[in-house]
Amino acid sequence: MRRILLLCLIPLAFLAGCAKSKQNSTPQVILRYADNQPQDHPATKAARYFAQLVKERTEGKVDVQVYAEGELGNEANVLEQIRFGGVDISRFSLGTLSASDPQLGILMLPYLYRDADHMWNVLDGEIGERFLSGFSVFNAVGLCWFDAGARSFYTRNPVNTMADLQGLRIRVMENARIASFVSTTGAIPVQLPYSDVYASLRMMNVDGAENNMPSYVAMRHLEVAPYFLKNEYLRIPEVLVMATSAERRVTEVDPAFVDIIRECAKEAGLYERQQWTIAEQNALSAMQDAGCVITVPDATEMAAFKAAMQIDTASFSDEERNLLKRIQQEGT
Repeated sequence: MRRILLLCLIPLAFLAGCAKSKQNSTPQVILRYADNQPQDHPATKAARYFAQLVKERTEGKVDVQVYAEGELGNEANVLEQIRFGGVDISRFSLGTLSASDPQLGILMLPYLYRDADHMWNVLDGEIGERFLSGFSVFNAVGLCWFDAGARSFYTRNPVNTMADLQGLRIRVMENARIASFVSTTGAIPVQLPYSDVYASLRMMNVDGAENNMPSYVAMRHLEVAPYFLKNEYLRIPEVLVMATSAERRVTEVDPAFVDIIRECAKEAGLYERQQWTIAEQNALSAMQDAGCVITVPDATEMAAFKAAMQIDTASFSDEERNLLKRIQQEGT
């Protein structure tokens, strides 16, 4: 009788164990992650990698759901949703955020960084950490930095020098400061949403645009603007942020999960950089295969671009000038 009772209890114990396991895997908080890039973009790959890490390390209690391809809106719309808690996590270009927080603009001045290594020395150090802690104006906290490469000009018709840009209508992101950078070359900046660029080039509403190589290829701009002037005039870092409302919800479940999310974000940031390097190599190959004309300015022409885009710091505060000096001297 005792043996029969034990045998009956074993299935019950198994079912109880399954119920407990199922309970542990049920999310206690769901976070909506928005991105406007395609599914195969490095930023979107990093978003999915981040979601996977968070799920594993919180044993399924925090579930990050990724919405890519602008499903939850463009960057401006998502930023408003971050502020009011409609979106929990998103990646933003500093070009978008600096419109509301001008100090972020210091991190995206023309020819500020000597190369990618210089930029990462800055962002992975004390300066970058300081900026990550300063997103309260957006009701958000900074998690990590993403790479977005170097931006160059591309056009419908041949452009080989800065002189060739004179009077051309060049699309720029919706940021007055970036528009002013482009205007110093003699081009006419036209602020348009990212999703409108292909049609604007095809309909000849603009003569060209500026962006990094992976975006140029991913958005098929090479089909309508095959001349690429690789002057790499601007590096605009991107940042992953979490709404403070989301941070509070996570804290209510387990305060330790906030630290886990930060750790996962840092790892996802490093993963995104690796993916970006691969994407740049693939983009260059795709451009060459498509017959794009890629022009790399010589030293004289690069000096002309740098001179034209040199920033007047007269309006900067002493703090901003000191910060700019520290950035320029980093790693020298």
